[in-house]
Amino acid sequence: MNLSHEAQERNERLEAEAPQVFNALSPLARRAYFPKGIPYQANQAAACAINATIGQITDGCGNPLPLARLGELLSGLSTQDAFLYSPIQGRPKVRQLWHEKLVREDARMESIGLPAVTAGICHAISMGAELFFSPGDTLLLPDLYWDNYEQIFGIRLEGHIERYPFYTADLSGFNVDGLRQTLGKAIGKVHVLLDFPSNPSGYSPTHDEMKAIADVLVEAAAARTVVVYCDDAYHGLVFETSVTSKSLFFELIGRHSNLIPLKCDGVTKELSFFGGRVGFLTFGTSEGVSEILVDKSKSLIRSGIGSPVGISQYLVEEELLDPRHDESFEAMRQILERRYRILKNALSSPNGQWTVHPFNAGCFCLLELRNGLSAEDIRQRLITEESVGVVNHGDRYLRLAFCSLKEEAIEPLVEALKRVCAKSV
Repeated sequence: MNLSHEAQERNERLEAEAPQVFNALSPLARRAYFPKGIPYQANQAAACAINATIGQITDGCGNPLPLARLGELLSGLSTQDAFLYSPIQGRPKVRQLWHEKLVREDARMESIGLPAVTAGICHAISMGAELFFSPGDTLLLPDLYWDNYEQIFGIRLEGHIERYPFYTADLSGFNVDGLRQTLGKAIGKVHVLLDFPSNPSGYSPTHDEMKAIADVLVEAAAARTVVVYCDDAYHGLVFETSVTSKSLFFELIGRHSNLIPLKCDGVTKELSFFGGRVGFLTFGTSEGVSEILVDKSKSLIRSGIGSPVGISQYLVEEELLDPRHDESFEAMRQILERRYRILKNALSSPNGQWTVHPFNAGCFCLLELRNGLSAEDIRQRLITEESVGVVNHGDRYLRLAFCSLKEEAIEPLVEALKRVCAKSV
């Protein structure tokens, strides 16, 4: 397929400013550009006295005409914010507020451009992959990972996945050497995905481990292009002082021209807004390069979901502007920490039925069952015999989501698991 002159213009600008980033683009990303179509032309005409550009049903003065019940339900909100289209790249205010939030977390974000708004964090990861992951490319993952990564990189994008053990052999922490060795075997451009705090393990690196991970990625970038997807879905939910609450993304900014970090985060867990479906894709590049990549992202958004949901973004803006926001987040984190400590205590006694893998953050705990036990069999029996639901991760592991449990339900869950495992041979 021939490139349009508009795509070519973006590509030439990107190649001149950041050739390593241009060379890392997927074929789809090289074709992508945001055209001067309806949204572009409507924006240009936004201040016109008579505006017959965009297909929104209004009163003729830019105000929506909501149906009765929807108008009643959302009567406390601005009708323009609640009912009209969002810009393709997201509302300017929510993009700016999210960027300011990240700058407060780490001053290195000052040099980074505004994110593109996505339809949730999964969409941010998927869109980042569409921009940089080509069919046949290789993704490096620890062996304990969210199963949707296979859907995105393996099934949709036809890539290869190379795995290394998540934990060190003695289960003392994250396997930095495993990451280093697996990177050393990779040939050419390589993709690395890391999610901290982790789903399913509930582990987040210590301060020293995070620095070591970043250094390994920088070392690898000396010889090849390394695209790093930082899945920060559970960002900030840490429960031990030894664990860093900062994102790996911050440690990668400006470290090497061959290193392309992508930050995929959003409101799902950080704002406990699961139904909002507001995510952000931030490019760890200069502002000029980020602007071009956001333009290409707009092409993918426009051709995929049309535009992100406006009302959810408006609600996020209101939450981030609320003076109670930090206090409210901390209250939620403390609720999770109490559940974490109760579960930690309930699992502290030696038990021959499973091994508790280290967990210190996020929403989950992972148990490795003893030899002879099937995780799927135990999961099914927990449902039928104990009315208890957990998730199996492969045939060896059970994932316990303490984020969704009442405190008083945690010990009964562990006791039920003991009973079912003890009856199994």
